[in-house]
Parts: sequence; C-alpha cells; structure tokens
Amino acid sequence: MLRRLDCLLLKSYCEEEAIRKGEQSLNKLEHQYRDARSLALGTDERASLAIEACLNAGEILMKYWQALTSEDIREKSRGDLVTCADTDSEAAVSAFLQKEMPEAGIVCEEGTRREGQGLVWYLDPLDGTTNFVQRFPVFAVSLGLVELRKNAPPNLICGVVFNPVSGDLFWGVKGKGSYLNTARLIVANKSRLSDAVLATGFPRRHHEELGPYLKEFAVIFPKCRAIRRAGAAALDLCWTAQGLFDGFWEHKLSPWDIAAGALIVQEAGGVCCDFEGEDDFLAGGNIIGASPAIKKQILQCIAESRT
Repeated sequence: MLRRLDCLLLKSYCEEEAIRKGEQSLNKLEHQYRDARSLALGTDERASLAIEACLNAGEILMKYWQALTSEDIREKSRGDLVTCADTDSEAAVSAFLQKEMPEAGIVCEEGTRREGQGLVWYLDPLDGTTNFVQRFPVFAVSLGLVELRKNAPPNLICGVVFNPVSGDLFWGVKGKGSYLNTARLIVANKSRLSDAVLATGFPRRHHEELGPYLKEFAVIFPKCRAIRRAGAAALDLCWTAQGLFDGFWEHKLSPWDIAAGALIVQEAGGVCCDFEGEDDFLAGGNIIGASPAIKKQILQCIAESRT
C-alpha cells in the first residue's frame, strides 16, 4: 500500500514538475518575444507590427494543431491542401494589418487581396500545410513587406517567419540585420559546396518543372555533403540565415512563400537570386538563397544541368 502511495506521489510530482517547466519555458518565450518586439519597434515599427500579427496567427494555428478533423481540410488541387487553420490565420492577420496599416496592400495564399499605395504585405498564413495536416511539426506563418517599383524588382523592407511549435521567431529589417528572437543571425561561412548541407523543395504544384529539377538534383547531390527537404520554404530560408543549412534552392514558389525568408537571408549576410543570378526571384518564383560563395556554386550546377 505504501509502495503504491509512493508511486502515486512520484507521478503527481512529475506531472507538476512538467507543468512547472512548461510554464517556465512559455514565460521565457514570452519574455523573448517582448524583447524582440521592443528591438523591432526601435528598428522599424512595421517589423514590430508584423511580429504581433504573426504571433497572433501562431496562436490560431496552435488551436488547430493536432486537432484537425476531416471537415477542416479540403484539397484545392491535387496535392495542394487548405485547412481552417490557414483561412482563420489569414483572416486574422489581414484584418489586423488593415486596421494598423491601411495604406499597405496585402496578397495572401488563400485568396485575400487588397490594393495599397506602393507597399504590399505578402502573407502565407500557414507555410507547410501538408506538414500541419500530417502532424509533422515543421510549419510557420510567413509575412513580408515589400515596396513595389516600376521597372525594377520589389524592394524587400521587413519580414517575419514564426514557427509556433518550436517558438522560433525569425525576423529582419532591410539594412538593420535579421534575428532569431533577439539573437543576430549570420549565414554559414563555408566556401566549398562539398562541405555544404543544402535544403530544397520538390516542384509539387508544377509538374512541368520536375524534369529540370531532377537534372539539377543529379548534378548538385554528388557535389555537396547532403540535401534535406523539410516542406516549408520560409523555414528553409530562415535556417539558411541561421547557418543550419548552407544554401537553399527551389522552383516556382509564390511571393508569400519567400518574401520574408529572402529578406532574412539577405540581412544575415547571404544573397538571394533566381536561376540566372538576377534579383527577380519574387516574380518568377525560382530562388537560390545562400552565402555568396555557395550561391555561386549552386548557380554553376544549375547551368551545368542545362547543358
């Protein structure tokens, strides 16, 4: 009887300790977010707004996380899913930005469109929807602000990518650096592709790109250390900015997939370009993000795959 009582007391203690540690972790994250917002506010008020919007969206996503029903999921096209988490997140962020910054337009993955005065927010309310549906914890809210320019690629101003499962809050401001919460980000300094671990994504929505992509893969794969595919381009770019990956390339992405992440890579000392080495990756959707040395070698591999 005493032994059973000891077991019950130990179980109760362990449960209380787990709750206490969870609360401590949450409080630590909330403190980091406050510090990040304060830092962003002193850098560019628009970045602070983007952080608040993404944190709010993250709360919505977590309400649906591992709790979706079949009625919450539909297929827009073969292999392209949308859930109530996507649409609720999009509606909340769109309404928030309309209230706080009505002069800016917004373009979202799930259809929300609003004209602005030269400034546009690109929002992916849930980057990695398939991961989310599969309960694979790699997904994020991605929000980037750009300035549209005549006869020139858009000017990236600020961006935020938030993974509510890990608590990672990536953000950056043009000319002011990029951060993970409040820690400054810097890309890896590897100079040889043979030492590089790359991230990529498959052209799932654009089957016509599969042939060229596989040719690129066949050239790049034996020349690098490894390739990883996680299923969320915004996070792949952020992990490249963080130095976890040494480079990233993917075909036919949308502006809401990459606007924020590309800015975060650039402000971490990396570079982003299309497959011709130009800056027009938002329009075309083909993107490389890496340190200057690794970017050059990925470009060379892509050119080689086309010969």
